[in-house]
Amino acid sequence: MRTSMNSLFQTQHAPLQLSLIASKLCPFTACNSLVPFPRLLKRMMESSTIPMALVQAPPGYGKTGLLKQYYQQLKQDGARTAWLSLEDGDGDLPHFSAYLKATLELVGQPIPVNGLLTRVGETSLSKALTALLELLQGDQSPIYLFIDDVHHLAGSDAVRCLSMLIERAPPHLHFVLSFRGEPCLSVARQRMQGLVSDINVRELRLGHEEALCLLNHLGVESVPEEQLRQLQNRLEGWAGGLVLVALLLRHDPDQVYNLANFSGERRQFSEFFLQDVLSRQPQDIREFLLHTSILDRLDADVCNALTGRLDSQARLRDCESRGLFLMAMDEEQKSYRYHPLFAEFLKRELRQTNEKLMLQLHMVASELLIQTGDYVGAFNQAFATKDYLRAAEIIDTYNVEIFSSYVNAWALVDRLPEDIAMRFPAIILSQIWQLEVRWQFETCRTLLEKARLRLNQIERDHLLPRERIQTLRNEWLHRELMLGMMGDDPSTIQSQAQYLQANYSDAAPLVKGSFYTAELYARREHYQLDEVERLNTLSMECLNRLPHEAAHVFHNAVLAPARLLAGRTHAAIQALTIALRSAVNISGHGSPLPAMLAVHLAKVHYERDELQQARVLLEQYLHQATYIGFVDQAIAGWLTCARISMFDGDKANAFRMLDEADVFANEHGFERLRLFSLAERMKWLLRQGEVDEVIRLGRKNKLRGPASDVAPQKGVSTRDEARALCWVRVAQAEDRLPEALNLAKLWHRHLEAANAIRSALRWSVIIAHLALLTGDQRAAQRALRRALFQAAPCGFIRVFLDEGEWLVRLLRDQLQAAKLDGEPVDAFASDLLERAGGEIPTSQAQAAVSPEQGSAIFGALNSRELDILEMVSIGMLNREIGIKLGMTEGSIKWYLQQIYDKIGVRRRSQAAERARQLGILR
Repeated sequence: MRTSMNSLFQTQHAPLQLSLIASKLCPFTACNSLVPFPRLLKRMMESSTIPMALVQAPPGYGKTGLLKQYYQQLKQDGARTAWLSLEDGDGDLPHFSAYLKATLELVGQPIPVNGLLTRVGETSLSKALTALLELLQGDQSPIYLFIDDVHHLAGSDAVRCLSMLIERAPPHLHFVLSFRGEPCLSVARQRMQGLVSDINVRELRLGHEEALCLLNHLGVESVPEEQLRQLQNRLEGWAGGLVLVALLLRHDPDQVYNLANFSGERRQFSEFFLQDVLSRQPQDIREFLLHTSILDRLDADVCNALTGRLDSQARLRDCESRGLFLMAMDEEQKSYRYHPLFAEFLKRELRQTNEKLMLQLHMVASELLIQTGDYVGAFNQAFATKDYLRAAEIIDTYNVEIFSSYVNAWALVDRLPEDIAMRFPAIILSQIWQLEVRWQFETCRTLLEKARLRLNQIERDHLLPRERIQTLRNEWLHRELMLGMMGDDPSTIQSQAQYLQANYSDAAPLVKGSFYTAELYARREHYQLDEVERLNTLSMECLNRLPHEAAHVFHNAVLAPARLLAGRTHAAIQALTIALRSAVNISGHGSPLPAMLAVHLAKVHYERDELQQARVLLEQYLHQATYIGFVDQAIAGWLTCARISMFDGDKANAFRMLDEADVFANEHGFERLRLFSLAERMKWLLRQGEVDEVIRLGRKNKLRGPASDVAPQKGVSTRDEARALCWVRVAQAEDRLPEALNLAKLWHRHLEAANAIRSALRWSVIIAHLALLTGDQRAAQRALRRALFQAAPCGFIRVFLDEGEWLVRLLRDQLQAAKLDGEPVDAFASDLLERAGGEIPTSQAQAAVSPEQGSAIFGALNSRELDILEMVSIGMLNREIGIKLGMTEGSIKWYLQQIYDKIGVRRRSQAAERARQLGILR
């Protein structure tokens, strides 16, 4: 009996002679068309000394292609390589051990791609391991063993054999393994020891350039940038999906304009998901996938309640390990989501097989998600059942929670039928607030009127308690307040905000905080700066009670310009930096929320001549600063960018920035932005001698009236100041210098009394320039000295440097006349002169002012005279100027005489220099 048992045992564990397919011992040629992964290949080459590299992702992410590129690069570099491709059925130990022995035996030898090999397959784990280890003796140079699709070995003796080989492998054997999901090997210990290099689905996702390269490889070219971006968002970097799209586009190129609407229900995707993914799973896995496909976020508790299981956490990890397009949403792997295309495919399968069950699952999921606090998810589940009334009730019940945490909650309301949405004025009012932030003012006015009528009806028909109706009316008044603030109409904001502070004391913290922010905005716009910090404190007391910091971002976007206006640059930078960090944590770098603050921070850095910091912020955020927020950020962003471009000598880009500002201002009715942009344009046009263009713009914008039309009066605002700036530029162009100077003095006096330091500085510099143009150099020096005294403590620098040569000369003359060691203002002036590249005077002797330098100009130069003066400044002869302008030499001489008379010189050699002193030429 014992003999027969031994005989049976020997028979069961006897080696088997097996025929092998030789082509499995080298990479498939089919992956030749895949796009290269230079970034990942570089990383793998850099970590080639690490014993094990694991590449894991669902099907179609390019695992085999990456392995092949690494294999070929190593081979090209002279390394010893071995390859084994696995398939279904390769999990039995004899076949696996036979293939593994063959690939190790043939290292460095040519492989007969189209032939068969015979090898002995071991049926005993110990004998298989011994045979493999014996093959690794001898040459100790590194061997890189590539095994593709190791997931086919899951749960078999073959995977145990591989695990044992990894444990006992000699140091010169390196493993490069690919899996569809989590490795079916135990490699935790090796990871802890730093012996594993992992590449997962996140790293395998194609970037923009890689996607473009792959499409070109597949014969699809000239995909519009926007369409490619939309496709990338849908595919989430899935290379296999991009291949399927390329096949479709080659057949039907017109589909390139429909890429944003590609879903997992399309035949190209659904066939792949059905045949290569779903049909290969056990019945219980298929049911789990279908039943949970309706969820946007897969949490174990919700999945348990939805499927009637108790092991959903383990089931989720099992699905991930199988490579079933399941993506972990956190590092703890507690929450997951399906790839959007796979989720759409699963929902289609569920709907087609059991639509009634699908509706039941949606209803159950809606109630479950309410219990977990996922109110937006609960709304979406109710909406999917077409129970729109229930969906509206969810938004109404959890109104504050939804609208304070979900920036696109307004779109949820838009999805509801209007007659149902209008039954719930609270959600309409919440929608209005979010749309106001997005500058959709006409829509908001329409909705406000509809909400007002609905509230009247509710009150008339006694549909709600009186206290609730009063609360809704206060909310309506608040939305009207927000519309005025977001729309940049400060005329009634202060009184409205104070009314709500007095009559809506039980408002939610977010709403109540906005009362004080709105009043701060109104006072800032009317130069009432004494109350800014008190209102800031009151607002922050409310906002600090909120569980999130998004509201702090909006508040700081109002506070920062007020502090800058008051000259508190250090406080502005500190608060903006902290708030910007919070905004980035909420919504990420380069997004609209942090952009609200970043452009203000860029402006403050620019004012302090910290140009590099300003450039970095504008490059990252300017393009995102026109989606949500206030007009202030548009003014700060575009004008600062234009000034930097002028500093760089890129006039075309500077004026392009102002053009963009004008378009945006006209689109949204932002008159303050339009006027500040116009004032900036006129300033630079005057510097370039475009006097006629400034006059034309003045005529077009009705800026040629009396100075009293734009003089500061009670209740004057920053918008009025912008119009006055434009008026002064036009008056300067029209040679009405005394009028311009008188108006500038009125504005300076008003702003200085209000402690609006930054604006007062601007007018001081204008006064200095106009005084210089009228020949009163002493008045110009006094105005400049006063400006330096105000600017020095605040660090305002560019307000001087942007003026150019005339101000540099004025600075030099002032320092030469009366520089005192240890005097802060003189130290500041010296720093300005050094930054401007001017030579700091060493003598304290009084500078001699020639009669020509101290004389007034006797008329503005027209555009033809400025053209001639510009050519004179670069050394052109009268004859050459005449040829250039199509005029006689005698005419040029006549024009030059007019120029000499106007700027107070008598010689050609002095003309250009005098013009630069006066700021007429740059």
